[in-house]
Amino acid sequence: MTDLDDLMSRDPLDLSDQDIAEIIAYHRNQRARKASGEKPTKTASASIDISSLAKKLVKVPTVGKIERRF
Repeated sequence: MTDLDDLMSRDPLDLSDQDIAEIIAYHRNQRARKASGEKPTKTASASIDISSLAKKLVKVPTVGKIERRF
């Protein structure tokens, strides 16, 4: 958990002036970075295998022998 997460999880009425200044500085920094066109860095997350996820979501019907009438 980051310092910002700790500050945001606390009760807003218990925040000191310094805590509020840190939150405002963080958001101003993020806004300035976005305005300058800097892209956010991606966090390292576990990769997801889309095909295995799709197989879990879509149940393929299991049928036996297919009878065709001609």
